[in-house]
Amino acid sequence: MNKAIIRTLQAIFTIAILIWVFHSPEKRVQMMSGIGHAHLKWLLIGLPVALAGEAANITRWQILMRVQGVWMSWPRAIMLFFVGLFFNMFMPGYTGGDFARLYYLMREFPDKKKEAVLTVVMDRLIGFLALIVMAVLTTTFRWNWLQRTPQAAVLLWVLILVMIGFVVVTTASFAIGGFKLFHRLPEHFPFRDRLVETSEAYTLFAKSKKSLLYAFLLSFPVLFSFYGAFYCTGRALGAGVSALDMLSIMPIVTAIISIPVTPGGIGFRESLLQILLNDLCNVSMGLGVLISLLGGAYFMLFGVVGGILYLFYSPKQHSRWRVMQDEVQRAHEQWE
Repeated sequence: MNKAIIRTLQAIFTIAILIWVFHSPEKRVQMMSGIGHAHLKWLLIGLPVALAGEAANITRWQILMRVQGVWMSWPRAIMLFFVGLFFNMFMPGYTGGDFARLYYLMREFPDKKKEAVLTVVMDRLIGFLALIVMAVLTTTFRWNWLQRTPQAAVLLWVLILVMIGFVVVTTASFAIGGFKLFHRLPEHFPFRDRLVETSEAYTLFAKSKKSLLYAFLLSFPVLFSFYGAFYCTGRALGAGVSALDMLSIMPIVTAIISIPVTPGGIGFRESLLQILLNDLCNVSMGLGVLISLLGGAYFMLFGVVGGILYLFYSPKQHSRWRVMQDEVQRAHEQWE
């Protein structure tokens, strides 16, 4: 019942925010005009820019899986990653596809469910840590610029609150793992299971510092690629948004749309970008929405590719094959 209520509220909010974003006739005229004058060259450049980030993301995930002894071929990992992008189109928040990826990863490796959970948890933690580093740098050097208007200032402080919340939860989970406090937490403690999983991830990954460093460094190409895709759509539409401006605005947008409110951040992202681009870069509301829609279209396209790959995806067969491989490996070790 609680899940049904939450899903209903999320659907209502999504519809309401989409109506608010697109209700203005003037805004729709601006969007149509922007499409008519768009430069195809920059739209095409944005596609490989966006794809490069997904390649870095897959590589980061592979590194973390192999630390946990979860070995998956590159073609199989790419397929499963894009399947996750497909489900991300329908699940709340910008990280909803992680749950689908985790679900199918556990079906691929039924004897390594815990390891599968930890790889996805650590993948998300490292990505968000890189986002915080980026946000701290941009807000430090452009503090006054990011507070030019009351609306932009409010969104900046929302970003700061999100970062503080992440640091508190991460520190708490580290303390729980370090002092072995798992069993002292009440059963109904908020986010209890997530804290336990996170603290276990610290312990298990701590032995592979070099792999963690590589995974962390790969998070920056992921972010730059994501921001670069929206920069390219801004250039295509002649919005006059510099790379530095987009680099300063997008951490705010990325952090806020990670909150599970609308599927894939749809509508939420458009509302944030139109406000920030209008207040900070003097971009019209309609053009700001269009920049967001076209930038998001790259990742929607990847989700569609994931949907096509999902038609050919069969985790049960692969799971049995993996079990057979493990049995052969164990027999070989016993023979030696």
